[in-house]
Amino acid sequence: MLMQKTSEVITENKNQEKKVQNWSLKLKIYNTLSNSMEDFVPLEPNKLKMYACWITVYDEAHIGHARQAMSFDIIRNYLKYSWYDVTYVRNYTDIDDKIINRAIKEDKECSSISEYYINESKNDLKRIKVNEADVEPKVTEHIPEIIKYIETLITKGYGYVSNGEVLFDVLKVEDYGKLSNRKVEDLISNENSPNKRNQVDFSLRKPAKEGEPSWESPRWKGRPGWHIECSVLANKYLWESIDIHGWWLDIMFPHHENEIAQSEAFSWKQFSKYWVHNWMVNVNGQKMGKSLGNFLTIKDALNDYNADIIRYVILSYNLATPMDFNPEMFKIASKRVYYFYKSLNMIDDFLSQNKDVAWGKDQLIWEQIHNLESDFVNAMNENFNFPKVLGALSNIFSEMNELMTSKKIPDQDKIYTLSSFREKLTKITDVIRIFDDDPKEYVDSYKKNFLKEKNIDDGFITEKINQRNQAKIKKEYTTADQIREELKELWIGLQDKGGETDRDIII
Repeated sequence: MLMQKTSEVITENKNQEKKVQNWSLKLKIYNTLSNSMEDFVPLEPNKLKMYACWITVYDEAHIGHARQAMSFDIIRNYLKYSWYDVTYVRNYTDIDDKIINRAIKEDKECSSISEYYINESKNDLKRIKVNEADVEPKVTEHIPEIIKYIETLITKGYGYVSNGEVLFDVLKVEDYGKLSNRKVEDLISNENSPNKRNQVDFSLRKPAKEGEPSWESPRWKGRPGWHIECSVLANKYLWESIDIHGWWLDIMFPHHENEIAQSEAFSWKQFSKYWVHNWMVNVNGQKMGKSLGNFLTIKDALNDYNADIIRYVILSYNLATPMDFNPEMFKIASKRVYYFYKSLNMIDDFLSQNKDVAWGKDQLIWEQIHNLESDFVNAMNENFNFPKVLGALSNIFSEMNELMTSKKIPDQDKIYTLSSFREKLTKITDVIRIFDDDPKEYVDSYKKNFLKEKNIDDGFITEKINQRNQAKIKKEYTTADQIREELKELWIGLQDKGGETDRDIII
Protein backbone atom coordinates (compact mmCIF):
# COMPACT_ATOMS: atom_id res chain seq x y z
CA MET A 1 0.00 0.00 0.00
CA LEU A 2 1.22 3.50 -0.82
CA MET A 3 2.30 5.50 2.20
CA GLN A 4 0.45 8.61 3.32
CA LYS A 5 1.99 11.79 2.00
CA THR A 6 3.45 14.39 4.28
CA SER A 7 4.59 17.95 3.81
CA GLU A 8 7.91 17.27 5.50
CA VAL A 9 10.89 17.88 3.23
CA ILE A 10 14.31 16.64 4.31
CA THR A 11 16.99 19.25 3.80
CA GLU A 12 20.47 17.84 3.08
CA ASN A 13 22.88 19.81 5.22
CA LYS A 14 25.72 19.47 7.69
CA ASN A 15 23.34 18.45 10.45
CA GLN A 16 22.48 15.32 8.48
CA GLU A 17 26.17 14.57 7.96
CA LYS A 18 26.68 14.77 11.72
CA LYS A 19 23.65 12.52 12.17
CA VAL A 20 25.21 9.89 9.92
CA GLN A 21 28.42 10.13 11.94
CA ASN A 22 26.45 9.65 15.15
CA TRP A 23 24.70 6.60 13.69
CA SER A 24 28.10 4.99 13.25
CA LEU A 25 28.63 5.08 17.01
CA LYS A 26 25.95 2.39 17.32
CA LEU A 27 27.92 -0.07 15.21
CA LYS A 28 28.08 -3.54 16.70
CA ILE A 29 30.60 -6.10 15.52
CA TYR A 30 30.72 -9.80 16.23
CA ASN A 31 34.22 -10.11 17.63
CA THR A 32 35.60 -13.61 17.15
CA LEU A 33 38.12 -12.91 19.90
CA SER A 34 35.37 -12.62 22.54
CA ASN A 35 32.80 -14.75 20.70
CA SER A 36 30.25 -12.02 21.27
CA MET A 37 28.65 -8.95 19.73
CA GLU A 38 30.44 -5.82 20.89
CA ASP A 39 29.97 -2.07 20.55
CA PHE A 40 32.55 -0.79 18.13
CA VAL A 41 34.88 1.73 19.74
CA PRO A 42 37.96 2.62 17.65
CA LEU A 43 41.40 2.90 19.18
CA GLU A 44 41.53 6.53 18.05
CA PRO A 45 38.53 8.84 17.54
CA ASN A 46 37.49 8.97 13.87
CA LYS A 47 40.55 6.97 12.74
CA LEU A 48 40.58 3.31 11.84
CA LYS A 49 43.27 0.76 11.03
CA MET A 50 42.12 -2.36 9.23
CA TYR A 51 44.04 -5.39 7.95
CA ALA A 52 42.87 -8.38 5.93
CA CYS A 53 44.93 -11.34 4.79
CA TRP A 54 44.81 -11.95 1.07
CA ILE A 55 45.71 -14.82 -1.20
CA THR A 56 48.82 -16.89 -1.77
CA VAL A 57 49.36 -16.12 -5.43
CA TYR A 58 49.93 -19.49 -7.10
CA ASP A 59 46.54 -19.87 -8.83
CA GLU A 60 43.39 -18.02 -9.86
CA ALA A 61 41.24 -16.33 -7.23
CA HIS A 62 37.88 -18.05 -6.70
CA ILE A 63 34.42 -17.08 -5.48
CA GLY A 64 35.39 -17.74 -1.88
CA HIS A 65 38.16 -15.17 -2.24
CA ALA A 66 35.68 -12.83 -3.90
CA ARG A 67 33.39 -13.09 -0.88
CA GLN A 68 36.19 -12.16 1.50
CA ALA A 69 37.56 -9.30 -0.60
CA MET A 70 34.10 -7.90 -1.30
CA SER A 71 32.99 -8.08 2.32
CA PHE A 72 36.00 -6.23 3.68
CA ASP A 73 35.85 -3.68 0.87
CA ILE A 74 32.22 -2.91 1.78
CA ILE A 75 33.15 -2.72 5.47
CA ARG A 76 35.87 -0.21 4.57
CA ASN A 77 33.43 1.76 2.40
CA TYR A 78 30.86 1.84 5.19
CA LEU A 79 33.33 3.01 7.80
CA LYS A 80 34.42 5.82 5.45
CA TYR A 81 30.75 6.64 4.83
CA SER A 82 30.47 6.90 8.63
CA TRP A 83 33.16 9.58 8.57
CA TYR A 84 36.08 7.49 9.75
CA ASP A 85 39.54 8.04 8.32
CA VAL A 86 40.29 4.44 7.33
CA THR A 87 43.64 2.91 6.40
CA TYR A 88 43.13 -0.54 4.92
CA VAL A 89 45.98 -2.98 4.26
CA ARG A 90 45.60 -6.22 2.29
CA ASN A 91 48.76 -8.24 1.61
CA TYR A 92 49.94 -10.62 -1.09
CA THR A 93 51.76 -13.80 -0.08
CA ASP A 94 54.22 -14.07 -2.97
CA ILE A 95 56.60 -16.67 -1.51
CA ASP A 96 55.31 -20.00 -0.23
CA ASP A 97 55.62 -23.76 -0.77
CA LYS A 98 52.66 -23.72 -3.16
CA ILE A 99 54.25 -21.03 -5.32
CA ILE A 100 57.56 -22.91 -5.34
CA ASN A 101 55.83 -26.14 -6.36
CA ARG A 102 53.92 -24.37 -9.15
CA ALA A 103 57.14 -22.79 -10.40
CA ILE A 104 58.89 -26.16 -10.48
CA LYS A 105 55.96 -27.75 -12.30
CA GLU A 106 55.92 -25.04 -14.97
CA ASP A 107 59.70 -24.59 -15.05
CA LYS A 108 59.44 -20.89 -14.21
CA GLU A 109 60.81 -18.51 -11.61
CA CYS A 110 58.72 -18.09 -8.48
CA SER A 111 58.55 -14.34 -9.13
CA SER A 112 57.06 -15.01 -12.56
CA ILE A 113 54.29 -17.16 -11.05
CA SER A 114 53.48 -14.71 -8.26
CA GLU A 115 53.52 -11.59 -10.44
CA TYR A 116 51.20 -13.20 -12.97
CA TYR A 117 48.59 -14.18 -10.38
CA ILE A 118 48.88 -10.86 -8.54
CA ASN A 119 47.97 -9.05 -11.74
CA GLU A 120 45.20 -11.54 -12.50
CA SER A 121 43.66 -11.15 -9.04
CA LYS A 122 43.82 -7.36 -9.30
CA ASN A 123 41.97 -7.49 -12.61
CA ASP A 124 39.42 -9.98 -11.26
CA LEU A 125 38.65 -7.82 -8.22
CA LYS A 126 38.32 -4.72 -10.37
CA ARG A 127 35.80 -6.50 -12.60
CA ILE A 128 33.61 -7.37 -9.58
CA LYS A 129 33.83 -3.78 -8.30
CA VAL A 130 36.23 -4.39 -5.41
CA ASN A 131 38.47 -1.39 -4.83
CA GLU A 132 42.16 -1.72 -4.12
CA ALA A 133 43.22 -1.51 -0.50
CA ASP A 134 45.10 1.60 0.59
CA VAL A 135 48.26 -0.50 0.82
CA GLU A 136 48.80 -3.87 -0.90
CA PRO A 137 52.26 -5.02 0.19
CA LYS A 138 54.11 -8.08 -1.09
CA VAL A 139 56.08 -10.26 1.29
CA THR A 140 59.22 -10.39 -0.87
CA GLU A 141 59.47 -6.59 -0.86
CA HIS A 142 59.70 -6.54 2.95
CA ILE A 143 62.41 -9.08 3.74
CA PRO A 144 64.61 -6.60 5.71
CA GLU A 145 61.65 -5.71 7.95
CA ILE A 146 60.86 -9.41 8.46
CA ILE A 147 64.48 -10.19 9.41
CA LYS A 148 64.56 -7.32 11.90
CA TYR A 149 61.22 -8.36 13.39
CA ILE A 150 62.38 -11.95 13.87
CA GLU A 151 65.62 -10.75 15.49
CA THR A 152 63.53 -8.82 18.01
CA LEU A 153 61.50 -11.95 18.83
CA ILE A 154 64.72 -13.89 19.38
CA THR A 155 66.13 -11.13 21.59
CA LYS A 156 62.95 -11.14 23.69
CA GLY A 157 63.18 -14.90 24.13
CA TYR A 158 60.19 -15.88 21.99
CA GLY A 159 62.15 -17.06 18.96
CA TYR A 160 64.93 -19.63 18.76
CA VAL A 161 67.28 -20.91 16.06
CA SER A 162 67.53 -24.65 15.46
CA ASN A 163 69.53 -26.15 12.56
CA GLY A 164 69.13 -23.02 10.47
CA GLU A 165 65.40 -22.70 11.13
CA VAL A 166 63.89 -19.97 13.33
CA LEU A 167 60.87 -21.08 15.33
CA PHE A 168 58.45 -19.43 17.73
CA ASP A 169 58.32 -20.85 21.25
CA VAL A 170 54.56 -21.09 21.77
CA LEU A 171 54.80 -22.19 25.40
CA LYS A 172 56.26 -18.78 26.26
CA VAL A 173 52.81 -17.28 25.50
CA GLU A 174 50.41 -17.78 28.41
CA ASP A 175 47.19 -17.06 26.51
CA TYR A 176 47.99 -18.86 23.25
CA GLY A 177 44.74 -20.21 21.82
CA LYS A 178 42.57 -17.31 23.00
CA LEU A 179 41.24 -16.58 19.50
CA SER A 180 40.23 -20.14 18.61
CA ASN A 181 39.25 -20.65 22.25
CA ARG A 182 41.17 -23.90 22.65
CA LYS A 183 43.89 -25.18 24.95
CA VAL A 184 47.52 -25.21 23.82
CA GLU A 185 47.71 -29.01 23.93
CA ASP A 186 44.82 -29.17 21.46
CA LEU A 187 46.53 -26.83 18.99
CA ILE A 188 49.28 -28.95 17.50
CA SER A 189 50.90 -27.19 14.54
CA ASN A 190 50.70 -29.15 11.30
CA GLU A 191 54.09 -27.82 10.22
CA ASN A 192 56.41 -30.81 10.18
CA SER A 193 59.88 -29.93 11.36
CA PRO A 194 62.52 -31.91 13.28
CA ASN A 195 63.82 -28.64 14.70
CA LYS A 196 60.93 -27.88 17.07
CA ARG A 197 61.30 -27.84 20.82
CA ASN A 198 57.56 -28.50 21.12
CA GLN A 199 55.03 -29.75 18.59
CA VAL A 200 52.98 -26.57 18.99
CA ASP A 201 55.86 -24.34 17.82
CA PHE A 202 55.74 -22.83 14.35
CA SER A 203 58.30 -21.57 11.86
CA LEU A 204 59.22 -17.90 11.63
CA ARG A 205 61.90 -18.42 9.03
CA LYS A 206 62.45 -21.59 7.04
CA PRO A 207 66.00 -22.77 6.26
CA ALA A 208 67.28 -22.40 2.71
CA LYS A 209 66.84 -25.32 0.33
CA GLU A 210 68.71 -25.82 -2.90
CA GLY A 211 66.89 -24.31 -5.84
CA GLU A 212 64.41 -22.36 -3.68
CA PRO A 213 64.36 -18.56 -3.20
CA SER A 214 66.16 -17.49 -0.02
CA TRP A 215 67.57 -14.37 1.58
CA GLU A 216 70.62 -13.74 3.74
CA SER A 217 70.33 -12.56 7.33
CA PRO A 218 72.92 -12.09 10.08
CA ARG A 219 72.62 -15.62 11.46
CA TRP A 220 70.91 -17.75 8.84
CA LYS A 221 69.79 -18.02 5.24
CA GLY A 222 66.23 -18.84 4.30
CA ARG A 223 62.76 -17.51 3.56
CA PRO A 224 59.88 -16.27 5.73
CA GLY A 225 57.36 -18.61 7.29
CA TRP A 226 53.72 -18.02 6.43
CA HIS A 227 52.55 -16.40 9.67
CA ILE A 228 55.28 -13.82 10.22
CA GLU A 229 54.44 -11.81 7.10
CA CYS A 230 51.11 -10.42 8.30
CA SER A 231 52.49 -9.38 11.69
CA VAL A 232 55.35 -7.52 10.04
CA LEU A 233 53.25 -5.85 7.35
CA ALA A 234 50.54 -4.80 9.81
CA ASN A 235 53.23 -3.40 12.09
CA LYS A 236 54.90 -1.44 9.33
CA TYR A 237 51.81 0.14 7.81
CA LEU A 238 49.41 0.28 10.78
CA TRP A 239 51.81 0.19 13.74
CA GLU A 240 51.53 -2.05 16.80
CA SER A 241 47.77 -2.16 17.44
CA ILE A 242 44.98 -2.19 14.87
CA ASP A 243 41.21 -1.91 15.06
CA ILE A 244 40.00 -4.70 12.76
CA HIS A 245 41.67 -7.81 11.43
CA GLY A 246 40.13 -10.70 9.56
CA TRP A 247 39.79 -13.18 6.73
CA TRP A 248 38.29 -16.64 6.41
CA LEU A 249 37.20 -18.51 9.50
CA ASP A 250 39.26 -21.56 8.56
CA ILE A 251 42.58 -19.75 9.04
CA MET A 252 41.72 -18.63 12.56
CA PHE A 253 44.01 -21.49 13.52
CA PRO A 254 46.85 -21.60 12.92
CA HIS A 255 47.41 -18.37 11.00
CA HIS A 256 45.56 -15.76 13.04
CA GLU A 257 46.35 -17.47 16.32
CA ASN A 258 50.05 -17.34 15.44
CA GLU A 259 49.79 -13.74 14.27
CA ILE A 260 48.47 -12.74 17.67
CA ALA A 261 51.19 -14.67 19.50
CA GLN A 262 54.12 -13.21 17.59
CA SER A 263 52.66 -9.68 17.29
CA GLU A 264 51.91 -9.35 20.99
CA ALA A 265 55.26 -10.92 21.89
CA PHE A 266 56.90 -8.28 19.69
CA SER A 267 55.06 -5.21 21.03
CA TRP A 268 53.59 -6.40 24.37
CA LYS A 269 50.38 -4.71 23.22
CA GLN A 270 47.06 -6.07 21.99
CA PHE A 271 47.48 -6.80 18.29
CA SER A 272 43.90 -6.36 17.04
CA LYS A 273 40.93 -5.14 19.05
CA TYR A 274 38.30 -6.76 16.81
CA TRP A 275 38.52 -9.94 14.74
CA VAL A 276 36.01 -10.28 11.90
CA HIS A 277 35.84 -13.62 10.12
CA ASN A 278 33.99 -14.60 6.96
CA TRP A 279 32.51 -18.05 6.92
CA MET A 280 33.49 -20.23 4.01
CA VAL A 281 31.88 -20.85 0.65
CA ASN A 282 30.86 -24.51 0.39
CA VAL A 283 30.07 -26.78 -2.52
CA ASN A 284 27.65 -29.55 -1.60
CA GLY A 285 28.44 -28.96 2.07
CA GLN A 286 32.21 -29.12 1.55
CA LYS A 287 34.52 -26.11 1.73
CA MET A 288 35.37 -24.64 -1.66
CA GLY A 289 39.13 -24.75 -2.08
CA LYS A 290 41.92 -25.13 -4.58
CA SER A 291 43.33 -28.19 -2.84
CA LEU A 292 40.00 -30.00 -3.30
CA GLY A 293 39.58 -28.90 -6.91
CA ASN A 294 35.96 -27.87 -6.32
CA PHE A 295 36.33 -24.14 -6.79
CA LEU A 296 34.73 -21.67 -9.21
CA THR A 297 37.15 -18.97 -10.24
CA ILE A 298 36.07 -15.34 -10.41
CA LYS A 299 36.86 -15.40 -14.14
CA ASP A 300 34.62 -18.41 -14.73
CA ALA A 301 31.81 -16.79 -12.77
CA LEU A 302 32.16 -13.61 -14.84
CA ASN A 303 31.85 -15.64 -18.04
CA ASP A 304 28.25 -16.41 -17.09
CA TYR A 305 27.24 -13.59 -14.73
CA ASN A 306 28.02 -9.91 -14.41
CA ALA A 307 29.49 -8.21 -11.33
CA ASP A 308 26.14 -7.15 -9.87
CA ILE A 309 24.76 -10.69 -9.98
CA ILE A 310 27.85 -12.06 -8.25
CA ARG A 311 27.69 -9.30 -5.65
CA TYR A 312 23.97 -9.89 -5.07
CA VAL A 313 24.62 -13.58 -4.35
CA ILE A 314 27.40 -12.75 -1.88
CA LEU A 315 25.40 -9.97 -0.22
CA SER A 316 22.55 -12.41 0.33
CA TYR A 317 24.56 -14.01 3.13
CA ASN A 318 25.68 -12.66 6.48
CA LEU A 319 29.39 -12.67 7.27
CA ALA A 320 28.92 -15.43 9.83
CA THR A 321 26.80 -17.64 7.55
CA PRO A 322 28.25 -20.39 5.36
CA MET A 323 27.45 -19.89 1.69
CA ASP A 324 26.58 -23.17 -0.03
CA PHE A 325 27.27 -22.59 -3.69
CA ASN A 326 24.89 -23.79 -6.37
CA PRO A 327 24.02 -22.45 -9.83
CA GLU A 328 20.39 -21.84 -8.86
CA MET A 329 21.36 -18.97 -6.54
CA PHE A 330 22.89 -17.13 -9.51
CA LYS A 331 19.73 -17.60 -11.58
CA ILE A 332 17.61 -16.12 -8.80
CA ALA A 333 20.05 -13.25 -8.32
CA SER A 334 20.03 -12.55 -12.05
CA LYS A 335 16.26 -12.02 -12.03
CA ARG A 336 16.35 -9.87 -8.90
CA VAL A 337 19.13 -7.62 -10.16
CA TYR A 338 17.33 -7.14 -13.47
CA TYR A 339 14.20 -6.12 -11.55
CA PHE A 340 16.14 -3.45 -9.65
CA TYR A 341 17.78 -2.05 -12.76
CA LYS A 342 14.54 -2.11 -14.75
CA SER A 343 12.90 -0.11 -11.96
CA LEU A 344 15.74 2.42 -11.94
CA ASN A 345 15.58 2.71 -15.69
CA MET A 346 11.84 3.45 -15.51
CA ILE A 347 12.40 6.06 -12.79
CA ASP A 348 15.24 7.72 -14.67
CA ASP A 349 13.15 7.86 -17.85
CA PHE A 350 10.30 9.47 -15.94
CA LEU A 351 12.57 12.08 -14.32
CA SER A 352 14.25 12.83 -17.64
CA GLN A 353 10.92 13.34 -19.39
CA ASN A 354 9.69 15.60 -16.59
CA LYS A 355 12.86 17.54 -15.81
CA ASP A 356 11.24 20.82 -16.83
CA VAL A 357 8.00 20.17 -14.94
CA ALA A 358 7.57 22.23 -11.77
CA TRP A 359 7.11 20.22 -8.61
CA GLY A 360 3.59 20.12 -7.30
CA LYS A 361 2.58 22.39 -4.47
CA ASP A 362 1.95 19.36 -2.31
CA GLN A 363 5.36 17.73 -2.68
CA LEU A 364 5.37 14.06 -1.80
CA ILE A 365 7.86 12.40 0.45
CA TRP A 366 7.29 8.83 1.52
CA GLU A 367 8.02 7.39 4.89
CA GLN A 368 10.44 4.92 3.29
CA ILE A 369 12.39 7.79 1.73
CA HIS A 370 12.75 9.34 5.16
CA ASN A 371 13.92 6.00 6.52
CA LEU A 372 15.92 4.71 3.55
CA GLU A 373 19.29 5.88 4.78
CA SER A 374 18.63 5.18 8.45
CA ASP A 375 17.38 1.67 7.61
CA PHE A 376 20.61 1.09 5.70
CA VAL A 377 22.72 2.33 8.60
CA ASN A 378 20.77 0.29 11.14
CA ALA A 379 21.26 -2.85 9.06
CA MET A 380 24.96 -2.25 8.60
CA ASN A 381 25.32 -1.51 12.31
CA GLU A 382 24.09 -5.05 13.01
CA ASN A 383 27.48 -6.59 12.27
CA PHE A 384 27.27 -5.46 8.63
CA ASN A 385 23.98 -7.24 7.93
CA PHE A 386 24.10 -7.38 4.13
CA PRO A 387 20.90 -9.44 3.64
CA LYS A 388 18.94 -6.92 5.71
CA VAL A 389 20.25 -4.13 3.47
CA LEU A 390 18.99 -5.99 0.38
CA GLY A 391 15.64 -6.57 2.09
CA ALA A 392 15.22 -2.86 2.87
CA LEU A 393 16.10 -1.95 -0.73
CA SER A 394 13.62 -4.49 -2.06
CA ASN A 395 10.84 -2.91 0.02
CA ILE A 396 11.57 0.63 -1.10
CA PHE A 397 11.82 -0.43 -4.75
CA SER A 398 8.37 -2.00 -4.47
CA GLU A 399 7.01 1.27 -3.11
CA MET A 400 8.65 3.32 -5.86
CA ASN A 401 7.24 1.02 -8.53
CA GLU A 402 3.79 1.37 -7.01
CA LEU A 403 4.20 5.14 -6.97
CA MET A 404 5.32 5.16 -10.61
CA THR A 405 2.30 3.21 -11.81
CA SER A 406 -0.26 5.06 -9.67
CA LYS A 407 -2.81 6.99 -11.72
CA LYS A 408 -4.20 8.78 -8.68
CA ILE A 409 -1.08 10.90 -8.13
CA PRO A 410 -0.17 13.63 -10.66
CA ASP A 411 3.25 13.35 -12.28
CA GLN A 412 4.42 16.68 -10.86
CA ASP A 413 3.71 15.33 -7.37
CA LYS A 414 5.88 12.25 -7.98
CA ILE A 415 9.01 14.11 -9.04
CA TYR A 416 10.32 15.13 -5.63
CA THR A 417 9.92 11.68 -4.11
CA LEU A 418 11.64 9.92 -6.99
CA SER A 419 14.46 12.49 -7.13
CA SER A 420 15.00 12.16 -3.40
CA PHE A 421 14.98 8.39 -3.72
CA ARG A 422 17.66 8.43 -6.44
CA GLU A 423 19.84 10.78 -4.41
CA LYS A 424 19.67 8.72 -1.23
CA LEU A 425 20.06 5.44 -3.09
CA THR A 426 23.34 6.66 -4.59
CA LYS A 427 24.80 7.12 -1.11
CA ILE A 428 24.00 3.50 -0.35
CA THR A 429 25.15 2.03 -3.66
CA ASP A 430 28.45 3.91 -3.30
CA VAL A 431 29.03 1.74 -0.23
CA ILE A 432 27.76 -1.67 -1.36
CA ARG A 433 28.72 -1.18 -5.05
CA ILE A 434 25.62 -2.74 -6.55
CA PHE A 435 22.88 -1.17 -8.70
CA ASP A 436 25.37 1.59 -9.53
CA ASP A 437 25.77 0.92 -13.26
CA ASP A 438 23.87 2.90 -15.89
CA PRO A 439 20.34 1.41 -15.68
CA LYS A 440 19.52 1.78 -19.38
CA GLU A 441 22.78 0.17 -20.46
CA TYR A 442 22.26 -2.66 -17.99
CA VAL A 443 18.69 -3.34 -19.10
CA ASP A 444 19.58 -3.23 -22.81
CA SER A 445 22.56 -5.52 -22.28
CA TYR A 446 20.54 -7.95 -20.19
CA LYS A 447 17.81 -8.17 -22.81
CA LYS A 448 20.35 -8.67 -25.59
CA ASN A 449 22.12 -11.45 -23.71
CA PHE A 450 18.81 -13.05 -22.75
CA LEU A 451 17.63 -13.21 -26.36
CA LYS A 452 21.00 -14.56 -27.45
CA GLU A 453 20.89 -17.26 -24.78
CA LYS A 454 17.35 -18.25 -25.83
CA ASN A 455 18.32 -18.05 -29.53
CA ILE A 456 15.57 -15.52 -30.24
CA ASP A 457 16.07 -13.02 -33.08
CA ASP A 458 15.16 -9.43 -32.21
CA GLY A 459 13.92 -8.88 -35.75
CA PHE A 460 11.47 -11.75 -35.30
CA ILE A 461 9.99 -10.02 -32.23
CA THR A 462 9.66 -6.73 -34.10
CA GLU A 463 7.92 -8.51 -36.96
CA LYS A 464 5.46 -10.17 -34.56
CA ILE A 465 4.70 -6.84 -32.88
CA ASN A 466 4.00 -5.28 -36.28
CA GLN A 467 1.69 -8.18 -37.17
CA ARG A 468 -0.14 -7.73 -33.89
CA ASN A 469 -0.53 -3.99 -34.46
CA GLN A 470 -1.99 -4.65 -37.91
CA ALA A 471 -4.39 -7.20 -36.44
CA LYS A 472 -5.56 -4.65 -33.87
CA ILE A 473 -6.10 -2.04 -36.59
CA LYS A 474 -8.25 -4.58 -38.45
CA LYS A 475 -10.01 -5.38 -35.14
CA GLU A 476 -8.80 -8.97 -35.38
CA TYR A 477 -8.37 -9.14 -31.63
CA THR A 478 -8.21 -12.94 -31.43
CA THR A 479 -5.20 -12.91 -33.74
CA ALA A 480 -3.61 -10.09 -31.72
CA ASP A 481 -4.08 -12.06 -28.52
CA GLN A 482 -2.60 -15.19 -30.11
CA ILE A 483 0.52 -13.26 -31.10
CA ARG A 484 0.83 -11.89 -27.57
CA GLU A 485 0.61 -15.45 -26.17
CA GLU A 486 3.08 -16.73 -28.75
CA LEU A 487 5.65 -14.17 -27.64
CA LYS A 488 4.85 -14.84 -23.99
CA GLU A 489 5.87 -18.45 -24.52
CA LEU A 490 9.23 -17.07 -25.69
CA TRP A 491 9.55 -15.06 -22.44
CA ILE A 492 8.64 -11.79 -24.18
CA GLY A 493 5.97 -9.64 -22.60
CA LEU A 494 4.13 -6.83 -24.41
CA GLN A 495 2.62 -3.70 -22.93
CA ASP A 496 0.60 -1.15 -24.90
CA LYS A 497 1.31 2.48 -24.02
CA GLY A 498 -0.26 5.43 -25.80
CA GLY A 499 -0.44 3.80 -29.20
CA GLU A 500 2.99 2.16 -28.90
CA THR A 501 3.99 -1.32 -27.77
CA ASP A 502 6.79 -1.85 -25.28
CA ARG A 503 8.51 -5.18 -25.08
CA ASP A 504 10.17 -6.73 -22.05
CA ILE A 505 11.49 -10.10 -21.05
CA ILE A 506 9.49 -12.14 -18.58
CA ILE A 507 11.52 -13.31 -15.61
